[in-house]
Amino acid sequence: MKINKQRDFIGTTPMGTVLDILSYEMDSGQEGKTVYIQSGIHGGEITQWIMHELFLFLKKNLLCGKVILLPCANPVSWTQRIYYSTNGKFDLYNGKDWNRNFPGKSDGSMGERIAAVLFAKASKADFVLDLHTSRESIPFAIYARAEDKEIIKKLGISYNQYIDMGKSSAYAGTLNAALISAGVPNLCIECGSHDSYESQNIREVINGIKRLLASLQMIDTKLAEPAPSKIKTFAKTVKYLAPRGCLIRLAKPLGASIQKGDDLFYCFDNADLGSAVAVQSEHNGVLFKVSPTHIYWSGDEVVQLLSDEDSEIL
Repeated sequence: MKINKQRDFIGTTPMGTVLDILSYEMDSGQEGKTVYIQSGIHGGEITQWIMHELFLFLKKNLLCGKVILLPCANPVSWTQRIYYSTNGKFDLYNGKDWNRNFPGKSDGSMGERIAAVLFAKASKADFVLDLHTSRESIPFAIYARAEDKEIIKKLGISYNQYIDMGKSSAYAGTLNAALISAGVPNLCIECGSHDSYESQNIREVINGIKRLLASLQMIDTKLAEPAPSKIKTFAKTVKYLAPRGCLIRLAKPLGASIQKGDDLFYCFDNADLGSAVAVQSEHNGVLFKVSPTHIYWSGDEVVQLLSDEDSEIL
């Protein structure tokens, strides 16, 4: 096993401090696939727990090919700290989502320069995983092509969201969309909640990555735990918004199965002290994402459901 640490220059701060991106190329020394796994394009989305355990596992168990790990794909976003919170989803200079700059531009904005370095590495791989977290959520994979269902089955994460990134302008400029245009197979995994350590979610994602590597014959299949008996895909999500400015308490935990008519959350309105109004679901599905707060303005998003309306068990 040969491990090559590489630093790629992306620019300097106004004080002249050099900014670079650190990657680890883990080379088994045997012919095989190259898998690129990226983490931390958004500051505060902690998926480094997964990278840490993968690194230790692959040092002992990578049989063939290469795995390239980027534990912090965007060092700039991790400096965007206010009080105890790292606010790294958007570039505070221009307001743009850091993951909307791909394929990038080497002489462009800071976000485009970072994207250019990342895309140059990722586009040479045989397969790419982009790891994120999502507010407060259960793990779920995102795939963008119907043919990716076979990869989703090999990954074996319980819940999977289909997004047609070619038709959805909201995902234009993401790493995943750019890789699809370049013909590179890839998935995005939302690994759980923002700024958290969730051991069960970490285990689920790591086991999924091991199953994927085993399917590529890069590790012994005996080291990959069997996939869950039911793997579901969803093509439709449903958002529920705060009907008024209020404090909100959830009625169901993350991962709960929701039936039409179930209470989703309760609104506590200071203009009507002593009252609590329930907002009920109009859909059947799974509660997979909630906002990490109890404080809402009118129209703020509270929860998202994976809707059973357009779902499939693989």
